[in-house]
Amino acid sequence: MSAETAARPQYGGIDRFRIIAALIIVGIHTYPLASVSEAVNFYVVHVLGRVAVPFFLMVTGYFLLPRYVVRNACDTEPLMGFVKKTVVIYLLATLLYLPISIYAGHYSGGGLFAVIVRNIVFDGTFYHLWYLPASIIGVLIVFAFRASLRRAFVVAVLLYIAGLFGDNYFGVIYGVPLIRNAYEIRFRIFSFTRNGIFYAPIFLVMGAAMAKRENRVRGWACVTGLVVSLVVMMLEGYMIRHCGFSRHSSMYIALVPVMFFLFNLLLSGRGKTSVLLRGISMWVFILHPLFIIAVRGFARGVGLTYLLVENSLVHFMAVCVLSVAASVLCVELHLRYKRGFKGVQA
Repeated sequence: MSAETAARPQYGGIDRFRIIAALIIVGIHTYPLASVSEAVNFYVVHVLGRVAVPFFLMVTGYFLLPRYVVRNACDTEPLMGFVKKTVVIYLLATLLYLPISIYAGHYSGGGLFAVIVRNIVFDGTFYHLWYLPASIIGVLIVFAFRASLRRAFVVAVLLYIAGLFGDNYFGVIYGVPLIRNAYEIRFRIFSFTRNGIFYAPIFLVMGAAMAKRENRVRGWACVTGLVVSLVVMMLEGYMIRHCGFSRHSSMYIALVPVMFFLFNLLLSGRGKTSVLLRGISMWVFILHPLFIIAVRGFARGVGLTYLLVENSLVHFMAVCVLSVAASVLCVELHLRYKRGFKGVQA
């Protein structure tokens, strides 16, 4: 290994967690422990599992945004490159799932134009694709406050607080007609506050802030902070569940410190950066709903619904195996295509 390579930052911890986070997202959509215990499934999936999406947002913030909110750079080429790449992925994924969406009736009924706009901009053209427009909108919001990291963070916190009352804390404001009606009006524009306006900016800013070493926590302080904040988030989930506050279970107060300590811990992880793991995690995210449908259809066709669907853990594992296998194949084909294309150019 050369001195230059040795000095280059390695992100093995981040890249390994990409796969874990992608599989957590599969779990969010398959309820792996539902047939064991509804309560256990809730705490594992709807509380602990909520670290997955903020992790990917923080990765984007860490690698893309420091040049703007930390160094106040004027070059918008990296920003536009991210937007263009995400739009292309979103367009291709939308085309992939369009026949299923039409068959499921997502684009039927009155107000079709409004539904299309809402789905494209906020809700996602399929249930998991909301993340793609959210990341674009969130990045653009943070970029708008690029002159000051502190200002960007304050704005992101205020937006997150507003989003909490449309998500896990909706029950708190439900009894106040003026505030509730204001949120109900917003829900005509988007279905959830878990979107690019209220949800994404805070994690993008936190990721960007991690680029400044003075903002990091290491060692046992980091581990202790993560354990304590996870316990607090579990208690918060218990309170929300039993008080019936939740309209949607994505936004927790304790999720912010959980992600701060988790991302710090992952940055300290050793190991080489892996392009392969990055590619696999992206493809798992895009493809896994296809395999949810495929497993259910196959199970129905061969009379194994009791095993492959009703047994939620087996269902989750089957979807994971197929999604990962297909994703590895897609990454390998893409890498071979790139090598072949470079060979032709040479």
